Amino acid sequence: MAEYKDSNQTTQDELTNHNYDGIQEYDNPIPGWWHLIFIGSVVFSVFYVVVVHMTSIIPTREESYNHKVAAAEEIQFGKLRDMPMDETKLLTIMGNEQWLSSGESIFNGTCTVCHGKQAQGIEGLGFNLTDEKFVYVTKMMDIVGLVIDGTENKKMPAQTLLNENEVAMVAAYVASLRGTNIPGPEGAVLGEEIPPFPAPIVEDADG
Repeated sequence: MAEYKDSNQTTQDELTNHNYDGIQEYDNPIPGWWHLIFIGSVVFSVFYVVVVHMTSIIPTREESYNHKVAAAEEIQFGKLRDMPMDETKLLTIMGNEQWLSSGESIFNGTCTVCHGKQAQGIEGLGFNLTDEKFVYVTKMMDIVGLVIDGTENKKMPAQTLLNENEVAMVAAYVASLRGTNIPGPEGAVLGEEIPPFPAPIVEDADG
Protein backbone atom coordinates (compact mmCIF):
# COMPACT_ATOMS: atom_id res chain seq x y z
CA MET A 1 0.00 0.00 0.00
CA ALA A 2 1.15 3.54 -0.66
CA GLU A 3 0.12 6.49 1.43
CA TYR A 4 0.22 10.18 0.60
CA LYS A 5 -0.92 13.21 2.51
CA ASP A 6 -1.97 16.71 1.66
CA SER A 7 -2.97 19.64 3.84
CA ASN A 8 -6.60 18.50 4.02
CA GLN A 9 -6.78 14.71 4.14
CA THR A 10 -5.01 11.42 4.16
CA THR A 11 -5.76 9.03 1.32
CA GLN A 12 -4.67 5.52 0.63
CA ASP A 13 -4.60 4.13 -2.91
CA GLU A 14 -3.90 0.61 -3.98
CA LEU A 15 -0.98 0.05 -6.27
CA THR A 16 -1.27 -2.19 -9.29
CA ASN A 17 1.19 -4.91 -10.13
CA HIS A 18 2.31 -2.98 -13.20
CA ASN A 19 5.79 -1.62 -13.06
CA TYR A 20 7.27 0.12 -16.06
CA ASP A 21 10.81 1.44 -15.83
CA GLY A 22 10.46 1.83 -12.11
CA ILE A 23 7.14 3.57 -12.33
CA GLN A 24 4.32 1.82 -10.51
CA GLU A 25 0.69 2.67 -11.27
CA TYR A 26 -2.10 3.42 -8.88
CA ASP A 27 -5.22 1.32 -9.30
CA ASN A 28 -7.76 4.08 -10.11
CA PRO A 29 -11.08 2.50 -11.09
CA ILE A 30 -13.32 4.09 -13.74
CA PRO A 31 -15.78 6.48 -12.05
CA GLY A 32 -19.38 5.37 -11.69
CA TRP A 33 -20.67 8.33 -13.70
CA TRP A 34 -18.62 7.14 -16.68
CA HIS A 35 -20.32 3.74 -16.54
CA LEU A 36 -23.71 5.45 -16.43
CA ILE A 37 -22.90 7.53 -19.50
CA PHE A 38 -21.67 4.44 -21.36
CA ILE A 39 -24.73 2.36 -20.48
CA GLY A 40 -27.02 5.31 -21.33
CA SER A 41 -25.34 5.70 -24.73
CA VAL A 42 -25.83 2.01 -25.54
CA VAL A 43 -29.50 2.14 -24.53
CA PHE A 44 -30.05 5.33 -26.54
CA SER A 45 -28.37 3.88 -29.64
CA VAL A 46 -30.63 0.84 -29.58
CA PHE A 47 -33.68 3.07 -29.11
CA TYR A 48 -32.51 5.38 -31.92
CA VAL A 49 -31.99 2.53 -34.41
CA VAL A 50 -35.38 1.00 -33.66
CA VAL A 51 -37.35 4.26 -33.75
CA VAL A 52 -35.58 6.11 -36.58
CA HIS A 53 -34.45 3.33 -38.91
CA MET A 54 -36.85 0.47 -38.29
CA THR A 55 -40.18 2.24 -37.73
CA SER A 56 -42.03 5.24 -39.19
CA ILE A 57 -42.72 6.93 -35.85
CA ILE A 58 -40.34 9.78 -36.65
CA PRO A 59 -40.55 11.14 -40.24
CA THR A 60 -37.42 11.20 -42.37
CA ARG A 61 -35.77 14.47 -43.33
CA GLU A 62 -37.26 14.18 -46.81
CA GLU A 63 -40.75 13.56 -45.41
CA SER A 64 -40.36 16.46 -42.98
CA TYR A 65 -39.16 18.75 -45.78
CA ASN A 66 -42.02 17.74 -48.07
CA HIS A 67 -44.50 18.36 -45.27
CA LYS A 68 -43.11 21.86 -44.69
CA VAL A 69 -43.19 22.62 -48.42
CA ALA A 70 -46.80 21.44 -48.64
CA ALA A 71 -47.75 23.58 -45.64
CA ALA A 72 -46.05 26.64 -47.15
CA GLU A 73 -47.74 26.05 -50.51
CA GLU A 74 -51.09 25.68 -48.78
CA ILE A 75 -50.62 29.10 -47.21
CA GLN A 76 -49.42 30.70 -50.44
CA PHE A 77 -51.62 28.99 -53.01
CA GLY A 78 -54.65 27.68 -51.10
CA LYS A 79 -57.09 25.91 -53.39
CA LEU A 80 -54.98 26.74 -56.47
CA ARG A 81 -52.89 23.67 -55.63
CA ASP A 82 -55.80 21.40 -56.56
CA MET A 83 -56.95 23.30 -59.65
CA PRO A 84 -55.86 22.00 -63.06
CA MET A 85 -53.70 24.28 -65.18
CA ASP A 86 -56.34 25.78 -67.42
CA GLU A 87 -57.96 29.08 -68.30
CA THR A 88 -60.27 28.94 -65.27
CA LYS A 89 -57.26 28.83 -62.98
CA LEU A 90 -55.76 31.92 -64.61
CA LEU A 91 -59.05 33.80 -64.46
CA THR A 92 -59.43 32.88 -60.78
CA ILE A 93 -55.99 34.30 -60.05
CA MET A 94 -56.79 37.46 -62.02
CA GLY A 95 -59.85 37.95 -59.84
CA ASN A 96 -57.93 37.71 -56.57
CA GLU A 97 -55.70 40.59 -55.47
CA GLN A 98 -53.47 38.46 -53.25
CA TRP A 99 -52.67 35.88 -55.91
CA LEU A 100 -52.29 38.55 -58.59
CA SER A 101 -49.87 40.41 -56.31
CA SER A 102 -47.84 37.21 -55.96
CA GLY A 103 -47.77 36.96 -59.74
CA GLU A 104 -46.49 40.53 -59.91
CA SER A 105 -43.71 39.69 -57.44
CA ILE A 106 -42.68 36.71 -59.56
CA PHE A 107 -42.73 38.90 -62.67
CA ASN A 108 -40.57 41.55 -60.99
CA GLY A 109 -38.03 38.95 -59.93
CA THR A 110 -37.94 36.99 -63.18
CA CYS A 111 -39.20 38.91 -66.19
CA THR A 112 -38.25 42.59 -65.84
CA VAL A 113 -34.74 42.02 -67.16
CA CYS A 114 -36.18 41.51 -70.65
CA HIS A 115 -39.62 43.12 -70.45
CA GLY A 116 -38.93 46.16 -68.28
CA LYS A 117 -40.14 47.17 -64.83
CA GLN A 118 -43.56 48.14 -66.17
CA ALA A 119 -43.68 45.34 -68.77
CA GLN A 120 -43.30 48.05 -71.41
CA GLY A 121 -40.73 46.01 -73.30
CA ILE A 122 -37.03 46.47 -73.96
CA GLU A 123 -36.00 46.86 -77.57
CA GLY A 124 -34.07 43.86 -78.80
CA LEU A 125 -35.01 41.77 -75.75
CA GLY A 126 -38.66 41.49 -74.76
CA PHE A 127 -41.97 42.64 -76.21
CA ASN A 128 -44.30 45.17 -74.68
CA LEU A 129 -46.79 43.12 -72.64
CA THR A 130 -49.24 45.95 -72.03
CA ASP A 131 -50.61 46.60 -75.51
CA GLU A 132 -53.22 44.71 -77.51
CA LYS A 133 -50.87 43.03 -79.97
CA PHE A 134 -49.26 39.62 -79.58
CA VAL A 135 -46.67 37.63 -81.51
CA TYR A 136 -46.75 34.21 -79.87
CA VAL A 137 -50.14 34.38 -78.13
CA THR A 138 -53.56 33.72 -79.64
CA LYS A 139 -55.33 32.68 -76.42
CA MET A 140 -54.64 33.11 -72.71
CA MET A 141 -53.15 29.63 -72.15
CA ASP A 142 -50.46 30.39 -74.73
CA ILE A 143 -48.87 32.63 -72.07
CA VAL A 144 -48.50 29.59 -69.82
CA GLY A 145 -46.81 27.69 -72.64
CA LEU A 146 -44.35 30.52 -73.21
CA VAL A 147 -43.43 30.66 -69.53
CA ILE A 148 -42.92 26.89 -69.33
CA ASP A 149 -41.28 26.22 -72.71
CA GLY A 150 -39.99 29.59 -73.92
CA THR A 151 -39.82 30.33 -77.65
CA GLU A 152 -38.14 28.31 -80.37
CA ASN A 153 -35.65 31.08 -81.09
CA LYS A 154 -34.65 31.05 -77.37
CA LYS A 155 -35.18 34.80 -76.99
CA MET A 156 -37.78 33.88 -74.40
CA PRO A 157 -36.12 31.25 -72.18
CA ALA A 158 -38.09 28.56 -70.39
CA GLN A 159 -38.64 29.44 -66.73
CA THR A 160 -37.68 26.08 -65.27
CA LEU A 161 -37.29 27.31 -61.68
CA LEU A 162 -40.99 28.13 -61.28
CA ASN A 163 -43.44 25.53 -59.99
CA GLU A 164 -46.85 25.06 -61.60
CA ASN A 165 -48.69 27.50 -59.35
CA GLU A 166 -46.01 30.16 -59.76
CA VAL A 167 -46.28 29.75 -63.54
CA ALA A 168 -50.05 30.21 -63.30
CA MET A 169 -49.68 33.32 -61.13
CA VAL A 170 -47.15 35.06 -63.35
CA ALA A 171 -49.09 34.10 -66.51
CA ALA A 172 -52.28 35.51 -64.99
CA TYR A 173 -50.46 38.69 -64.04
CA VAL A 174 -49.14 39.10 -67.57
CA ALA A 175 -52.65 38.54 -68.94
CA SER A 176 -53.97 41.23 -66.58
CA LEU A 177 -51.52 43.76 -68.07
CA ARG A 178 -53.19 43.61 -71.47
CA GLY A 179 -54.67 46.94 -72.45
CA THR A 180 -52.85 49.02 -69.83
CA ASN A 181 -50.81 50.44 -72.71
CA ILE A 182 -47.57 51.52 -71.03
CA PRO A 183 -45.47 53.32 -73.68
CA GLY A 184 -42.55 51.20 -74.75
CA PRO A 185 -39.46 51.67 -76.89
CA GLU A 186 -39.79 52.46 -80.56
CA GLY A 187 -40.62 49.37 -82.54
CA ALA A 188 -41.81 47.46 -79.50
CA VAL A 189 -45.47 47.40 -80.64
CA LEU A 190 -45.44 44.26 -82.77
CA GLY A 191 -47.75 41.37 -83.54
CA GLU A 192 -51.46 41.02 -84.22
CA GLU A 193 -54.53 41.83 -82.18
CA ILE A 194 -56.36 38.81 -80.80
CA PRO A 195 -59.84 38.33 -79.27
CA PRO A 196 -60.24 39.71 -75.72
CA PHE A 197 -59.51 37.45 -72.78
CA PRO A 198 -62.48 36.31 -70.66
CA ALA A 199 -63.38 38.35 -67.59
CA PRO A 200 -61.65 37.45 -64.30
CA ILE A 201 -63.44 35.17 -61.84
CA VAL A 202 -63.81 37.17 -58.64
CA GLU A 203 -64.01 35.10 -55.46
CA ASP A 204 -62.32 34.85 -52.07
CA ALA A 205 -58.91 33.15 -52.06
CA ASP A 206 -60.00 30.76 -49.28
CA GLY A 207 -63.39 30.05 -50.79
